Amino acid sequence: MFINPMNPMIFCFPYFYQIPLPQPFVKEEASDTEKEQTVQSVQEQTNASGIVRGKGQLWTNDEVKNLVKYYKQYHGDWKKIIKHLKGRNISQCSQKYRKLQDQEKRTKRKWSTEEDRILLDSFELYGRQWIKIAEKLPGRTSKQVRDRYVNQINPTINHNEWSETEDRLIMKEFQQNGPRWAQIAKQLNNRSENQVKNRFYYTILKKYNGELHPYLKIQN
Repeated sequence: MFINPMNPMIFCFPYFYQIPLPQPFVKEEASDTEKEQTVQSVQEQTNASGIVRGKGQLWTNDEVKNLVKYYKQYHGDWKKIIKHLKGRNISQCSQKYRKLQDQEKRTKRKWSTEEDRILLDSFELYGRQWIKIAEKLPGRTSKQVRDRYVNQINPTINHNEWSETEDRLIMKEFQQNGPRWAQIAKQLNNRSENQVKNRFYYTILKKYNGELHPYLKIQN
């Protein structure tokens, strides 16, 4: 018997209790019904290409083609469209289609004189901070802005006729190091990377007996 002097409560311990030890957990094998439900769940998350759909799963080329095809066929009725895109919901399909439209607009829209002026003025302020410059040009990405300036409207670009010396240097560097256009452009007189690449594919290959780029040769 034990009496607590601070709190007059009496505790009796007639004998010690034996505390049972926890039994090891044994995972029961899933029943045939549970297995069938699991398979069915995976099948519902699997798209037409047989890829198990997970969160953030990239779109396949077939999915994109089907999205465009059925959007036109059903005139934007997403409830009908998603029936042909297993594992995709209305939100995913509508967002993807909107991105495709935006991309198409950005790709096809030609640069205007006003856009070029804004680009040149912005470059004077921000230099090669293409993201900041793109904010001044709605509908243009930082990559588009960079490519437009570096390859087209940079005032330092040399637009004079190509010389025999330049062509030979491009061919020599290509044979030694491959298609490293930016590296080759640095050895020329203010030629852009895009200029060098186009010069090689559309002129130099024909000039030198029609020699093909090694990556373009047809393998037998």
